[in-house]
Amino acid sequence: MTNSKQPRLYSRSLALLIVTGISYFVVAGISFPVLPRLVKVELGGDDFDIGLVFGVMGLGMLFMRPFIGFLADKYGRKPMIIYGATTILIMQLLHVPAARSGLWVLLLVRIVLGMGSSAMYVGLATMATELPPAERSGEIFSMFNVAVVTGFAVGPVIGEIALQQVGFDAAFGLGALFAGVCLLLGVLLPETRPSSVQARFEGVKSLLHPVAVRSGAVSFLLFGAFISFNAFVTPYAESMGIQTVRWILLSYAATSVITRLIGGRFIDTADRKLLGSCAHGIVLIGLLVVIVFQNHASLYFGAVIMAVGLSFNVPLMVVIAADSTTPDQRSRVVATVIVFGDLANSFAAFAFGALAGGVGYRGMYIAVAVMVAVAAVLYRSKFMDPVTGLLKNSR
Repeated sequence: MTNSKQPRLYSRSLALLIVTGISYFVVAGISFPVLPRLVKVELGGDDFDIGLVFGVMGLGMLFMRPFIGFLADKYGRKPMIIYGATTILIMQLLHVPAARSGLWVLLLVRIVLGMGSSAMYVGLATMATELPPAERSGEIFSMFNVAVVTGFAVGPVIGEIALQQVGFDAAFGLGALFAGVCLLLGVLLPETRPSSVQARFEGVKSLLHPVAVRSGAVSFLLFGAFISFNAFVTPYAESMGIQTVRWILLSYAATSVITRLIGGRFIDTADRKLLGSCAHGIVLIGLLVVIVFQNHASLYFGAVIMAVGLSFNVPLMVVIAADSTTPDQRSRVVATVIVFGDLANSFAAFAFGALAGGVGYRGMYIAVAVMVAVAAVLYRSKFMDPVTGLLKNSR
């Protein structure tokens, strides 16, 4: 029995899926060092313009995500990947001409890019829950999430090299090349939506799945720890007289990769209530280390501890929501949970920035710790009773 499962788990299709995910996040990573310079050089823009150009892509993703979830359940995961990759490829090639035409043209390109990216990620993420055997879905989805960190690590490096050596056209052309890889691999990927089922439109619940909203709410509260640390650790460190933070961020990223590679199996084998509660407790400990000690060493230790706990957040919340529904609703479930991450990415950073301005960084992290504590309580409460995937592996 073990031998019959192994080919399904470590298959050609799974390898294609992970490489497609890495390629997609490389495209996103390329924009980090390149896009701000494009805005400044071609548009003469300031920091507000840079934030606006980055932010509207998130709005495009947020707007499109629920619709993509329904469409992926109705027509399949593979068409969403192919549509998303094609859109991303075209929009990469249009960045430089759009910037030379004006800010509003570039903003339109970024919004459309966000819509294509939404389709791409929902299709890939849903496949990641369906390609492996049901009893190994947590492990594989956690492994798939390593693609996020890998792509974001590689993309900025090669994007900056291309920009410095050749220019903007080469940098975004490189992004288009990786989008082309996504398109080619997307064509080769198998369709995982069962052919015997097809989604039916049933009003708002066809777009935002009511069960997945509960997992998404818990994930949203935990995202506060992720965003607050990664977005504000630099000014927090500088307020302590610490000028170099890249090694702290690298420690966080490396810990996330290792934890997801090694710990993903626990989502399938451990008591999920206990696993989630332990993860929440670990995040709280990391936050307390950062809040109480306020020194260089505490930022390192806090980063590593938080990374261990937060590495389980998205994989666990997506998998328990996916295990709580039927195949004809799975993409909507995945999309709904991810929508809450989009909301956190779009609005939490602004809220935390305002909070830090009012009560200081330490006060902001105390508020974040309260959010994580609320998430921990909700996770163990009757609020999560409809999320039946949470009960898998319960003793």
